Amino acid sequence: MGDFANRGRTVPCKWCNRPVAQDRRWFPRQYCGRWHKVKHRVTEIVGEVLGGGA
Repeated sequence: MGDFANRGRTVPCKWCNRPVAQDRRWFPRQYCGRWHKVKHRVTEIVGEVLGGGA
């Protein structure tokens, strides 16, 4: 099948907006590193708790 559809494409990291190269086929990367993923999830949870949820 040759090249992947995502190869050569970049998307911004959800935490720091740095370009993240897409080298995976099925699950594109959304963060430039593991710690940015953790930080984003923690801030989402804290925001839900402090914001009152619904």
